[in-house]
Amino acid sequence: MTFGEYIREIREEQQLLLREVASQMNIDTALLSKIERGTRIARKEQVEALAKALKQNKSDMLQSWMADKIVYMLKDEKNSTEILKIVEEKIKKFKNK
Repeated sequence: MTFGEYIREIREEQQLLLREVASQMNIDTALLSKIERGTRIARKEQVEALAKALKQNKSDMLQSWMADKIVYMLKDEKNSTEILKIVEEKIKKFKNK
């Protein structure tokens, strides 16, 4: 499930209109629609505002969003698995500093 599908599902489960959530986030309804359809990538601040508007765990929502961003960056790379292994190693090094 993509980040957009994830937030649309939550919004619809809560029976909230697109314009209601967009208004709470102080963004245009069209922008939120594009985020839900996956034609626009949300900014971190927008994801945090979405978590608040939808009363969701901010950390979970940010993880889903970041995963989508990484998939989008690597989707056309032949060696994406190897790239992810290198990234994991680099992150471990950063955390150990």
